[in-house]
Amino acid sequence: MRLLGWIGLISAAMLAWIGVWAVIVPFNVGAVSEFFALERVLAYLIFVAAPLLTFTPIARVLSIPLYDLEAVVAWSTLLFMLTFTDPGPYPPFPVLLTVLIALMMSLATIFTLVSYAVGYRLLTRRSQKYDFLRARREGYLAAMFLVGVLLLHILEVLTIVNGTLLALIIVLLEVFLLSRGSNPRAEQPRSSGAHTIGRQA
Repeated sequence: MRLLGWIGLISAAMLAWIGVWAVIVPFNVGAVSEFFALERVLAYLIFVAAPLLTFTPIARVLSIPLYDLEAVVAWSTLLFMLTFTDPGPYPPFPVLLTVLIALMMSLATIFTLVSYAVGYRLLTRRSQKYDFLRARREGYLAAMFLVGVLLLHILEVLTIVNGTLLALIIVLLEVFLLSRGSNPRAEQPRSSGAHTIGRQA
């Protein structure tokens, strides 16, 4: 029964994403101007349903807090902006900012899972394997890098030097956060306690 349930969830998620493609490409719902037109309302529901059916089971299985809500907000906002806004060659700053933030959050939901999977396979300590805070942080850093590269491209200032410097900043930031997370002094109370017991003996 559990296998059938998972097959049903996967099938529903796939159908929802097919629906996303259908309303955007063949039906061209973005050309409908009335906000509460039936076609647009259907598109709104599909834009929410697709990430909801995709990421909610993952969040439940892996027990990642607020991951499903984050994914629904990010992906539905990104799909809405890409479908119903026409930024043109020089998009207004609020539109550009909204699209970039939604894109960063959407990419982060994927990179978080990639980081967790890589850590689960490669890291040796059990606490590190199940560290969703680390996986989410690395997911956002990877998403920030790609969005930063895209922003540099939009501003027409992207070069190999700028891209390399941005990557170096992201890597150094992660190294700094990892060094802050490891606390070698945490073992000192145990050691001092052991010495005290040894002296009392």
